[in-house]
Amino acid sequence: MSTSENIEAALKEAERVCKKQKVCAEKTALCFEKLIQALLSAQKRADSVDNAQLIQELHHALSDQANVSDLTESTKDLHSAVNKLGKAVDKTFVQDICAATRPVEFDQPTLNKVIAEHFYQQGNFSVGDTFVREAGIPNGDGLKRPYIAMHSVLKELLAHNLQPALQWTEQHKDELRASSGDAAVSSFEFRLHRLQFLHTLQVAGPSKALAYARAHFAGFQESEMSEIQRLMGCLCFVKRPASSPYSDLMAPAQWNEVAREFARQCCGLLGQACESPLLVAVAAGSIALPTLLKLATVMAGQNQDFQTCSQLPVELELGSEFIFHSLFACPVSREQSTAENPPMLLPCGHVLCKQSLQKIAKSPVRSFKCPYCPVEATLNSCRAIFFPDA
Repeated sequence: MSTSENIEAALKEAERVCKKQKVCAEKTALCFEKLIQALLSAQKRADSVDNAQLIQELHHALSDQANVSDLTESTKDLHSAVNKLGKAVDKTFVQDICAATRPVEFDQPTLNKVIAEHFYQQGNFSVGDTFVREAGIPNGDGLKRPYIAMHSVLKELLAHNLQPALQWTEQHKDELRASSGDAAVSSFEFRLHRLQFLHTLQVAGPSKALAYARAHFAGFQESEMSEIQRLMGCLCFVKRPASSPYSDLMAPAQWNEVAREFARQCCGLLGQACESPLLVAVAAGSIALPTLLKLATVMAGQNQDFQTCSQLPVELELGSEFIFHSLFACPVSREQSTAENPPMLLPCGHVLCKQSLQKIAKSPVRSFKCPYCPVEATLNSCRAIFFPDA
């Protein structure tokens, strides 16, 4: 069975356990309810019935074969389902991942700093403070300070108060321009004013919103005129929001999007990615882990040591969300290009790394045939190409 089929089987077993647990709980509750009723009935009759007779009746009620049988049977069914689920989980998921680990020398102070910054970036300040103290990280307050400021503004943003974000943008306008460019800063500032205009329209009405637009939109006429026109159109549908063609501008998700953009701008000024580097590394590792475990098992069966191999013999497909820089892997050598081994463009349009071409050509002037088409070329006719980082 494939991994997906094993997971489906485990999910079915989990559903079966839930159903068995529900049945067992209902039967157990019913059994105890009968026992409680029998005890309450005996308590009421205690003064009028002979004690020996009462005890005999109670013993009969407590040992009622039907109740005990139902309770025992449902419990056995539940335990059986739990055991099957455990076997399905053991079969599908590898609990010991040590086989996929490789010895790596970490720069411990740098790693500690990354972990501390992760806690602060996520807003877990108490956890971050504890980690900084126990790891002995110097200047912990300096690491935390900018993230405190960021989260204080984010808190106000999510409470629909845009003034702190607008003030922050004004205070850091020069730094934002240096890192993102005038267009990006102008676009972000306009998004804040746009959201404030819409909030004012909803809370205070058209006249207040129009006054806000006159006070703040003039500087964005050249770059954002089409968006300003849409915002003015919202004024016509204040009393008919359900039929407004501009309802997308009023969506609550706009606040979350602006909050994410603000966090991205803040992290950019700090020289950090918006997504925590530690979180990205863990997510990428979780995707690669099944392939690495399978590879370690296969290599162990071939008497090869996964721990010491210099290069993985398989590619790890992580998905486009984990691509941050352009790269090129030579289709012949399977190695990634480097500054010393750059990608080279052949006259036919195919691309190989320089070292692969040198091995194929053996001489700068010797003709050779492209490995992927019948076109001939020489090493001197090939040109290095460069992939941009963005």
